Amino acid sequence: MGFIPPGKSIYPHNQAKSGKPAVGRFDPHNLTVIATLILYLLLATGSVFTRLPRVDEALFASPAVNLVSQGYMGTTVIETIGTRWQGLDRHTYWTVPLHFLAQAGWYELFGFSLYSMRALSEVWGLVALAGLYLIARVLSANRDAAALATALIAVDSSFIPIASSGRMDMMNAALGMSGLAAYLCLRENHLRAAVLSAHSLVCASGLTHPNGILYLASLVSLMVYFDRRRLSLRDWTSAALPYALGVSAWGLYIRQDPSLFFALFTANMQNGTRLSYLKAPWAGLWTEVVDRYLAHFGLARESNGLSRLKLLIPLAQAVGVAGLLSSRHMRSRPGCRAVLLVSAVHFGLLALYDGQKLPYYLVHTVPLLDMVLAIWIASSWSSQSIRRPLLALLLTALFGVQILTSVQRISHNPYRTSYLPAVAFLKKNAGDKELIMGSAALDFEMGFNRNVLDDPRLGYYSGKTPQFIVVGDTDFGEYFRDFELQEPAVYTFIVSRLCNDYRPVYDHAGQKIYVRRSVVSPGLGR
Repeated sequence: MGFIPPGKSIYPHNQAKSGKPAVGRFDPHNLTVIATLILYLLLATGSVFTRLPRVDEALFASPAVNLVSQGYMGTTVIETIGTRWQGLDRHTYWTVPLHFLAQAGWYELFGFSLYSMRALSEVWGLVALAGLYLIARVLSANRDAAALATALIAVDSSFIPIASSGRMDMMNAALGMSGLAAYLCLRENHLRAAVLSAHSLVCASGLTHPNGILYLASLVSLMVYFDRRRLSLRDWTSAALPYALGVSAWGLYIRQDPSLFFALFTANMQNGTRLSYLKAPWAGLWTEVVDRYLAHFGLARESNGLSRLKLLIPLAQAVGVAGLLSSRHMRSRPGCRAVLLVSAVHFGLLALYDGQKLPYYLVHTVPLLDMVLAIWIASSWSSQSIRRPLLALLLTALFGVQILTSVQRISHNPYRTSYLPAVAFLKKNAGDKELIMGSAALDFEMGFNRNVLDDPRLGYYSGKTPQFIVVGDTDFGEYFRDFELQEPAVYTFIVSRLCNDYRPVYDHAGQKIYVRRSVVSPGLGR
């Protein structure tokens, strides 16, 4: 991998910042970018209003809601008695805090709701697309490749769900990608500013989610690859400054209860299989491909024939990587090698340290693979090394599968068909003060900090007895299946409680509601 000498551009000499149309001429490039953003907004907004609310969205909303309304940043929607999360109701120490602060400011401006929370992620998705466009534009030296990469990412069926989720993953990715883009855009003429701005953004990414480590690793890799002989000790000191300031600011919050911070943060790091592959990296790589990628893109056991069409996506991305690696002309270009370098860093680190193989984290790798694919297609198109009709067919199929997947998810509308009917039943039959045990996601309609408590153990440790229990296939139902293997005593208690103390009164679209046998209501009977 070649070092780029001082004053030399990473653009090939015959493409350096070229391709700009004459003033006043119609520019199809700009039209493509605008159409891409419009399509992204349509798909993301449709997903915002139709996705089934998830428990983690409520968990990450609770600290911000409490900060705005009560002045403290505790998570109060889950039962912590008897669990490793005791104290979480006072301080949300199990993860880094910047997303909660961003939410609080957003709610002060626009008010709080599920839609408002998700809209914040949609806005961060626009920031991520801008950063990815700049990265592709600089490293490929090809406006068409950058536009194509942005279009592929904007409709990606794994990008849209994250852009319409209340989780922090899109903010995490947007800040990280913006950091890489800042470095690449500024490094040739303003190296010190490039270092400081890039590391400030990457630090903010790390204070949004620990996956910011991916962008720190890839940013340092780019610095060493492009500028190792230009960077001085003062530059590296400038790089460290944002992290010193960020950790100090976080430390002010940690100082409120350091022992609780240590207990909760380490508990989250050790939760489940999160770090299980640190001792078995090859197994981590294998499960990364099988469990995170192939299962997500159509090879899961529950997948049907239509969903297996999504296998075209990773296959096309693999073709793009292979095409870039096999082309001597493209391999010789520093920008192309840099794209592959960053992609490998993200893929390898996630395979190593994320034992849970969560699909949310695809937002840190899939856009880079889309970028590789776009650069290969644009280069192959211009050189005609592959027949253009074949490339056009590949792109048509790829865009078709991506858009069809998102449209199908939106049309199912589980928010309207599953979530709202269950909430309407509870509002009609449960009083304002009657305890309901169910997913914290119910709080988006029932109201935060009221009578819904997320306790999938159904009072095993707390001794609390709810009037209603709500079991969703994707929340309490999943916990029950895990308890059967991991906590058999808890599972036995749950089965006994539901069979002996409660009776089913509602079963629709994956939501079951149970009421205490002692409760008598005109709408429920005995």
